[in-house]
Amino acid sequence: MTTSPSPPDELVYPAQISREWLFDLYNNAYFEVELDNDGDVCIRQGFRVWVFPIRNGEQIRFMSLFRASPAHDLADRLLYANRINDELHIVRAYIDRDGDIGFDGYLVVSGGVTRRNIIVATRTFIDHVRAALAKDETDVIA
Repeated sequence: MTTSPSPPDELVYPAQISREWLFDLYNNAYFEVELDNDGDVCIRQGFRVWVFPIRNGEQIRFMSLFRASPAHDLADRLLYANRINDELHIVRAYIDRDGDIGFDGYLVVSGGVTRRNIIVATRTFIDHVRAALAKDETDVIA
């Protein structure tokens, strides 16, 4: 599935963005990347980051999901998520239907973006998830 890399500053447009294209991009950039059982791009950086092309490639969504500690109720989880949303503006924290804690972020591709921009945005998202995890002083995340 790997293709030869293109120049990092060449513009990429929404029509080019697909799961396979993202997999190749990350693989060529030496990320630990795989396609999960659903065929979604998953990067491993001490935790998982899923990368989804959305709206026909107009945007790229980055997402990480973590189990919440059963010792903490919904109010504790919401306080943590709100704190992250107040203090870190690159990631959005949320509580999913199962009560677990997720982080996501988006990169706009419409109009064109470079491969380098996608890699930098991915690394920035990973760094901000790490910062959010470091702010979990009461172990809300299991």
